[in-house]
Amino acid sequence: MTTSHGKQLERLERSLKEALAIVQATPRQDLRAQEWLETAAQVGTRLSESRDALAEVRQDVVGGARTALLLYFRSHSGETLHPHQLEGVAAIRAWARRIRELRGVGWKIETLGSGAEAPYRLAAPQLEETVAVSESTIESIGGKNPGERLIEYLVHISPWPASPQQLERVAKTPTWRQEIRELIGQGWLIQSHDDVPQEIPAGHFRLANLEA
Repeated sequence: MTTSHGKQLERLERSLKEALAIVQATPRQDLRAQEWLETAAQVGTRLSESRDALAEVRQDVVGGARTALLLYFRSHSGETLHPHQLEGVAAIRAWARRIRELRGVGWKIETLGSGAEAPYRLAAPQLEETVAVSESTIESIGGKNPGERLIEYLVHISPWPASPQQLERVAKTPTWRQEIRELIGQGWLIQSHDDVPQEIPAGHFRLANLEA
């Protein structure tokens, strides 16, 4: 990705430094209840600002929170992932709802235990092809713009290829090929029939690598 995220990262760094400074200024002895409440409130404000900065970068680099979570799960398939990691990746408070939505698509995401601290694990590295290219998967795709919807869909169905009809329906625009070219320009490894003629039918595309 070539887009500069200097401002967002500076905002993230500043908010974390401010949170640290607030903690460092808190008395270590004889801490009064009201003092601690004020400290906690100020730290909470800075952490909220940090999450907002994380969300801005995530939106530019990956897309929506659900896409980010799915990419992270797929790149750590079979591994135990802590809720704090997943909240950081999603950069939203409602990250657990996005996991439920992924399960609704067909992803086998396990909760290992009970309670708010219970970790998660992706039990299967990819969807079955029939599930991946199903009508329900197409209908599940969200996103604010065609590019965001296309990459979410391609992340869902990889390594299976998508037909032109599927991609146009997901993108909701006849100019979806231009959107694909822009995604490739951003660093996503999207292959066509020209790249792998023995594996990808003419006119089809697939996400060959989950990294960008």
